[in-house]
Amino acid sequence: MKIISIKESLHKNYLKQKGRFVIDCNTVIFSIEEIEILERYGHWFKAICNGDLEIFTERQRRFVQAIKGEREPFSPEEVAWYKYLGRKSVEAKYGDKLQYHYVPEEAGFYSREMHKTQQLLMFRIIGEEHFK
Repeated sequence: MKIISIKESLHKNYLKQKGRFVIDCNTVIFSIEEIEILERYGHWFKAICNGDLEIFTERQRRFVQAIKGEREPFSPEEVAWYKYLGRKSVEAKYGDKLQYHYVPEEAGFYSREMHKTQQLLMFRIIGEEHFK
């Protein structure tokens, strides 16, 4: 029988109470695994980063360091939350209606070449914003 600490119990109860985290941004940049991680642990990630829940393990401390930019995100959880916060920042700055898969018609305003140039520029800007 595993004995859990009061702090660990508080963290587990917090997750149960909050339930599934709703990803409130475009999910095109996330893998299926990252989406599952965010939906399962998003409320908890937010709480430990904001100080709403006390950090009590080295892994949690390292998670918060990665999110604050004190070290590179490494674990799947760190990467997923870091990308989520980056995406939220990009959408706050540029809007949530970023186009990803628009295919222009040749007779339209943009030629295919113009579209490719615009798309490359957009991906460069988004990439720069996500990984500041």
